[in-house]
Amino acid sequence: MNSEKKTNWNIRPYLAMGLTAFIVIAVSIVFYFFIARYSGASKFFSLVVKALQPILVGVFLGYLLNPLVTRIQNFICGRVKSEKKVAKWIKNSARGIGIIIAMALLILAIVLLVWLIGPQLYTTIEGLIVTLPSQAKSTVNWLKEVIQQNDALEKYAETIITEVTVFTQNLLKTEVIPRTKEIITSVTGGIMVVAKGLINFIIGMIVCIYVLIEKDHFKGIFKKALYAFFPIRAANSILKTARKSDKIFGGFIVGKIIDSIIIGILTYIVLLIFRIPYPVLVSVIVGVTNVIPFFGPYIGAIPSTLLVLLASPIKALYFIIILIVIQQLDGNIIGPKILGNSTGLSSFWVVFAIMLFGGVFGFWGMLFGVPIFGVIYFIIDNISEYFLKKKNMPLHSEHYNDIDIVDPETHKITNK
Repeated sequence: MNSEKKTNWNIRPYLAMGLTAFIVIAVSIVFYFFIARYSGASKFFSLVVKALQPILVGVFLGYLLNPLVTRIQNFICGRVKSEKKVAKWIKNSARGIGIIIAMALLILAIVLLVWLIGPQLYTTIEGLIVTLPSQAKSTVNWLKEVIQQNDALEKYAETIITEVTVFTQNLLKTEVIPRTKEIITSVTGGIMVVAKGLINFIIGMIVCIYVLIEKDHFKGIFKKALYAFFPIRAANSILKTARKSDKIFGGFIVGKIIDSIIIGILTYIVLLIFRIPYPVLVSVIVGVTNVIPFFGPYIGAIPSTLLVLLASPIKALYFIIILIVIQQLDGNIIGPKILGNSTGLSSFWVVFAIMLFGGVFGFWGMLFGVPIFGVIYFIIDNISEYFLKKKNMPLHSEHYNDIDIVDPETHKITNK
């Protein structure tokens, strides 16, 4: 009887842990499908997100700028020695200076981006629209010269070109021309969306200032609620996880943005040196898509290569080689130097996270899936270490590579 009771008592924590994990996962899945499938909930959720869009933009900008503000504040406070009475005033003043400098740098970066890239990007797109038909025609002629050497390929090419031409003409007659008014309305609506987005961004910058000013107060409210509604040990664990999550997300997002800016500038310089067509537009595409981990360079390479191919097939080949070299440089030198191992994930788990979250949540899942999975991996690893410590067993995975069995009584490890 005693042995049975002891066995039941040992199993109980594992049953509780498994049941808790199952309930959390089940509730999360039900909540997601409730939002995704139920039209009323989906519409309500969309309205809430739209209403809070400026707040979300402000919080995101504040999160990005907070490390810079903190560094400036610590630098000023470290340089100025004062009594305790004026220390708080100096800290607040240093924060104000940090916020002003950070916001000024943000505005300067936006102005430079619009001033330097905007006109060139507009000119490139405008020129592309004008020259695209002739470039497409010259590319087709080049392909014909290559295909003419093979009779079978020539027949297939003629069939494909004929079918594509007929399809395009029918599409213009049946879809595009009759729906001209709808297209004009859509363009007008798109302009309104851009204008609204600009307004939300400006309001978000104002919200960002308030977030940076009140960040300590918000932290205090969160910790107060945490220790009020949770046991002390649970609250400590949640705070530990929150700090690690902040480190993972902050290091990954900020690092990825810096890395993408460097890759975009480097691509632009190299394209200018080799006189590759559309250097501004292609560099922007490569830099923006580089934000997406692992698959981003391939996503950006496809439209970029097509653009260069229309202008010059030979230079398209040069461009592919240049892109491969730059991505190797980024993957082996630039990226690791900036990002380090901020997520704590191996290459396999990075791909797994992108595939999983990208498949479920689309673009945003691909963008934020890696840091989210990094937090989940950290939580699971901590839970595993907690139970291993209770069993007096090794914590590192390397110790388990050659394990055959573990004695259930003594916990002694038998290797292969």
